Amino acid sequence: MVFVIDIGTSSVRGLLLDHAGVIEKSIQYEYCVQVVDGETALQDPEIILKDVFQILSEVGEWVRETKNKIEVISVTGQRSSVIPVTEDGKALSAAISWQDRRSGVMCDRFRKQWKNIYQITGMKLSPVFSAPKMMYLMQNDKELYEKAYKLIGFQEYILFHLTHEFATDTSIASRTSLFDISRLKWSDELMELFGLSKAKLCQLIDVGGVVGSATREVQRLLGMQGKIPVISAGGDQQCAALGMGCIEQGSIEVNSGTGAYAIGIANRPVFHPDMSLNCNVSAVKGKWIVEGAVLSAGRSVEWFVKELFSQGETRDYETFMKACGEVPPGANGVIVSPSLAGKGTPDWNPQIRGGIFHLSFSNKKEEFARALLEGIAAELWDCIEAIEKLTGTKCLSVKAGGGLLRNQTYCQVLSDMFGKAIEQPEVCEATGIGAWISAETSLGNYKTQEEAYRAYDRSIHKKIWIPDEKVTKLYRGIDKIRKKYEMIYQD
Repeated sequence: MVFVIDIGTSSVRGLLLDHAGVIEKSIQYEYCVQVVDGETALQDPEIILKDVFQILSEVGEWVRETKNKIEVISVTGQRSSVIPVTEDGKALSAAISWQDRRSGVMCDRFRKQWKNIYQITGMKLSPVFSAPKMMYLMQNDKELYEKAYKLIGFQEYILFHLTHEFATDTSIASRTSLFDISRLKWSDELMELFGLSKAKLCQLIDVGGVVGSATREVQRLLGMQGKIPVISAGGDQQCAALGMGCIEQGSIEVNSGTGAYAIGIANRPVFHPDMSLNCNVSAVKGKWIVEGAVLSAGRSVEWFVKELFSQGETRDYETFMKACGEVPPGANGVIVSPSLAGKGTPDWNPQIRGGIFHLSFSNKKEEFARALLEGIAAELWDCIEAIEKLTGTKCLSVKAGGGLLRNQTYCQVLSDMFGKAIEQPEVCEATGIGAWISAETSLGNYKTQEEAYRAYDRSIHKKIWIPDEKVTKLYRGIDKIRKKYEMIYQD
């Protein structure tokens, strides 16, 4: 079996898959991001570590009962959070989440260097990424910064506690704003520019590379003897793209979770003239991803349900989803901007906030629900248009995954908004499948990642969503109104 650990923003999953990519066992524990104020977002690393070791224990019980054997552990996870840790991997404070915005001031200080930073990292400097968070820590809690042996993300944190090795793969490193995506190494120029210590970064390994062997404690929990290699499969969004078969240039996928992402594949690093898209190292070997991001997708839905579709502490997602399906396309004129945590690509404005526009006295909260889904899809469409233009390709269909696709109305909204067919696997664990592909090819069980994906793809069923041309035309008109409102609000 391949044992995948997927460390998301709102939950951690443990998946056990056979050599055909069939999920035999799935365990999930949920947690939350602590939103202190409009700028501060924190997570407790120890809670997540405890959940991971609880999963290890439960997996060990299942392995013993079924008499299976774990051949490899493959780890993927959220990107760009920062955890200061000691030499023995103990977290010195809460993690600064990738959603934290306090380092926006740091980014503004380097505005004159943005173009140069982008040409090295493939990313416009933003508080989303690791380097500004590290600078914020250094300037606002210098004692903690100095005390930290390493400044790492959640993937490196869990990898250390599985192997006792500090390492990060190139796809995760490419989300720090400290990594040269053309030379595939840490950038000495940027370390000097930001005044950060290179000693606080992890050793680099190739995406899909072996970090080390599982510790004796991990072996004991799993009931296994002998070495178990532990692989860093790549960042969660890179793995999701791989798991949905985005392997060749021109293919595009969207993954709608806490944040929503549109990802295309490129054969080389590509740079947008206006720095409007991110380019990172892919989980596909020898490829890069071109990525657009909607910073608040599932998180906006959670907030919306909490405020408008809850009874006491009970959040009524079923009523929310039913409301989305009962309201016609266009939400009777209501327009929602989901930028509750700032605007992602292609505009990159951390200061802008979401809004509900174009209201009349006849509108109802059910129409707000539908308009929110349309707002998320509209921002993803902005990303897809920019990706296609930058890569010089056009896709006829888009592969889609993520937790929001449990809402079937959202699937049709995506298809109508894009004017393209949507391919949705019925069992959608794209990130886990990508980590499985990475592990299988690393072990040599498949010669290439494409061969591994084909083996998996033959065994799954897909739903295909076809766009309605009339609705697509309607959405194009609404999109012009949405952008006018956003421009007024931004001004």
